[in-house]
Amino acid sequence: MTDSLLVKAVAGTCIGFSFILVGNAITQTYMTIPALVVDLPKPGTPEHTSRARLIGKQWPLCWSVGNVFFRPISTIGILGYGYSAFNIYQEGPLARADWRVFAVAAALHLTTVVHSAVNMQPINDKLEALAGRTSEKELGQAEGIARRWASWNRVRMVTPVLAGALALSQLIQ
Repeated sequence: MTDSLLVKAVAGTCIGFSFILVGNAITQTYMTIPALVVDLPKPGTPEHTSRARLIGKQWPLCWSVGNVFFRPISTIGILGYGYSAFNIYQEGPLARADWRVFAVAAALHLTTVVHSAVNMQPINDKLEALAGRTSEKELGQAEGIARRWASWNRVRMVTPVLAGALALSQLIQ
């Protein structure tokens, strides 16, 4: 790859961060959301309103971990993979790794951040609003909103795993 221990350390750290992000996305999608909607009463039943509001009260706790902890990790991934790409590019034809692979890994992390802001944040807001700022009609859609969040969260599984796998393939060369 490169003889620079700093570049190797930065790339290796970013690879680790990529797979940490994947683990979080898997946990949120396949554990957190199902736990929130398990045995959710059907809309229109007396228990549904209170349970849907409970989802809204619980959601900020679930969401804050991703917002406070994982957003900086994604940002560090962008910067670290970008740094690695730039340094390998600077080596020119003597480079033993392809700088473009690290640039793609950085772009994948950027995609994750943009996707989170553009697609996930509005759904986060809808889930949080279930706590008290929504109508009965919107409360009836609580499970659908949560499942849509989980479905969109799959993007946050795919992009970091691709970034980490691509970068790892270059690091082990």
